[in-house]
Amino acid sequence: MQYQPKLSTLCVSMLTAATLFASGSSFAAHHYKGDYKNEVIPAAPCVQPLMLKDGFYIGAQGGYDSYRARETISTSVGGTALTGTGTGSIVGWEGGLYAGYGMYFNGWTMPFYLGAEIFGNGSNASQSQSAAFGTGSVYTNVNVRGDWGVSALPGLKVNDSSLVYVRLGWDQARFNTQETFALGATSINASQNTWRSGFNYGVGLETAVYQNVSIRGEYTHTNFGSSTSSLGTSYSLSNNRFMAGLTYHFS
Repeated sequence: MQYQPKLSTLCVSMLTAATLFASGSSFAAHHYKGDYKNEVIPAAPCVQPLMLKDGFYIGAQGGYDSYRARETISTSVGGTALTGTGTGSIVGWEGGLYAGYGMYFNGWTMPFYLGAEIFGNGSNASQSQSAAFGTGSVYTNVNVRGDWGVSALPGLKVNDSSLVYVRLGWDQARFNTQETFALGATSINASQNTWRSGFNYGVGLETAVYQNVSIRGEYTHTNFGSSTSSLGTSYSLSNNRFMAGLTYHFS
């Protein structure tokens, strides 16, 4: 079996060798005319590698929301039925904060990681669309006010400074919906604010960039199911999210 010295042993050996070499060089230099100093050049310090740490952490994140909305309209204006279906995208930027705790577990080929996290975001994602129904028309507007959630983050530490993880959790988002249905001179409208939740899952990569500081990028998907407005419009919503984060580790 070949012996592999530890980093601390290598540093001591390097410092000892450098000191002996400098001392010998200084001694030899005294034989030359004009030498009036007895200097020893110090050895370069050993650089510590970046480590992605576990324990408590906080962070800030920002990214892009891409909601997929499917509308099923079934209402009546002035005794005339208006029915139909449509799809659209609710897109915009999102940003917020997160905090969590993670631990490494040895015994695997690569150390296993398990973390728990809570997050909250604000969003400006919105979408408006109009459609004609013969002599009638419908206008809908959907805005996403923000979301919050909790997640478990199992993963594998691929090296000292990098981690690949999976996000599995629950996400709740706030939606503001406005509708206007018109038929001739008659129109009806309604608006509502609703909280809708769904299962949130995705993948991410985190890597250390400085002592106690790391960056991460991830993709997640959430299916918020469907709900029906007071005017009989059914909304089915899902979201694809791309986020980047900056994390500070306390340990």
